[in-house]
Amino acid sequence: MTARKRASATATTTAAAADSRPAQADHKSPESTSSDQPIAPPKWGVIVKLSLLFSIPYFYLLFYHCKIEQELKRSILINAGLSLAGFFVTLKIIPVASRYVLRRSLFGYDINKKGTPQGTVKVPESLGIVVGIIFLVLAIVFQYFNFTADSNWLVKYNAALASICFMILLGFVDDVLDVSCRVKLLLLSFATLPLLMAYAGHTTIIIPKPLIPYVGLEVLDLGWIYKLYMALLAVFCTNSINIHAGLNGLEVGQTVVIAIAIMVHNIMQIGASSNPEYQQAHVLSIYLVQPLLATSLASLSYNW
Repeated sequence: MTARKRASATATTTAAAADSRPAQADHKSPESTSSDQPIAPPKWGVIVKLSLLFSIPYFYLLFYHCKIEQELKRSILINAGLSLAGFFVTLKIIPVASRYVLRRSLFGYDINKKGTPQGTVKVPESLGIVVGIIFLVLAIVFQYFNFTADSNWLVKYNAALASICFMILLGFVDDVLDVSCRVKLLLLSFATLPLLMAYAGHTTIIIPKPLIPYVGLEVLDLGWIYKLYMALLAVFCTNSINIHAGLNGLEVGQTVVIAIAIMVHNIMQIGASSNPEYQQAHVLSIYLVQPLLATSLASLSYNW
């Protein structure tokens, strides 16, 4: 895993001028090759092994271990099929997008390889926009196969997509404009509003047993404080991932690990419950996490 440092405008101009001289002298120079192939090829072998390592126990839980209704299995498999298609689309689009961001001088240098030939290679940035856009397209197209116009869960699903879209836009704006931390925190808080406004669930928490004698209650209703907690949690989760940006593989790598854990947890909860509403809530989470995992794996293949 390696850290990256964004190049300034002056450094960009100097590097471009320096790269142009040997390119004129020798058309087979490394610089001309790197312009044809701006990023390294994906690590297919690693991603296939990682996918198999996860998918075998996941589908075992889905088809054999957990008792899940056929209708839910069908919708999960449709979502998985769309996610698989999104994986290959992301693999194809990332190299294309990398050429565009390099033209706009959105790149950095590997500071851990400074002083070596690899330290002068331009590393494209802002490629997370590719993963985000393909994820949104998959999530939107999936509505056609699963939700009806009068579905109660469609409101929550679209509210989640609205918040995700807002945060994707904010991430790209931050890469381009270098937004200050104060402004970023404020905008992230606004991005949680669609999700909070659509939330109609409980606002209670279960008090830990050692604290019940002191609180006097087993269940405490927090009211509006619960939604405030949800907003702060969303801001924290977004920044806890984004803070690792620039370390190759770490940001998207932990996204893959978290997505896998969430999917396994959801499948186990669906199989352990007979409440349709409870099951649908966990299935809704799977609908969002499977495309996230697929597109993130495609991104990880270029960052391994």
